[in-house]
Amino acid sequence: MSDGFSLPTVDSARDLLSFIQRARRVNDGAARLIAADGFLQAYVGVLFPRGLLDRTPTVLGLRVFRVMEHPEFDLVVPLESLAFRIERALDAHTDGPVDVVAPAQSPSIQWAAVTPPRDGWQRRLGVSAAQLSEAAQAGVAQVAHSLPDSAGEAVVQKVRAEVWGQPLGKKKSIPWAAGFAVDALGFVDGKSLAVHSVDNWIRLTSKHGYVLVKTQGEPEGLDNE
Repeated sequence: MSDGFSLPTVDSARDLLSFIQRARRVNDGAARLIAADGFLQAYVGVLFPRGLLDRTPTVLGLRVFRVMEHPEFDLVVPLESLAFRIERALDAHTDGPVDVVAPAQSPSIQWAAVTPPRDGWQRRLGVSAAQLSEAAQAGVAQVAHSLPDSAGEAVVQKVRAEVWGQPLGKKKSIPWAAGFAVDALGFVDGKSLAVHSVDNWIRLTSKHGYVLVKTQGEPEGLDNE
């Protein structure tokens, strides 16, 4: 299918739709869709810097889906339009794969130009799901408490950078922002999430998806498993 993809089941289409809808609640921007080797990688930007002086961590959410017919593309599309296309495909579905036509591309956005490495990931000690959830809740409360009424965009970004950039206990390279992403995207499951790192990237893995964090330097406070 040109500029589109076929998901093998209704359940996988609904799963992708749920992921996109959750992403829209925290950042109604764009998704990056990469199709290759029979799989669709759907990236969303949860938190990311909006300028050279913005210290907000780059935190991405990722879901991977099997697709039919092995399409190949790399697109950045609006979340709202993508959700609408998936809903329309589900409404029109009668049997077999669910065919989704990709929306028109969005203008280039900064985080979409950053692609995490595919290989070389090293297993680290896992991180507690409860610790991530606590960081998410504490961060939301701190942001709300710290923002004055009628705060400008610069003030909002400064507060968010300070709050979400805080380290997660002894795991200095995992910011509170990772907990926010895990919680917001519905990736909390079980007692812990697996942790891997490569270069200046950290990946948190649950059965529901991945959260990827780009750090300022080599990861700190992460012990090998």
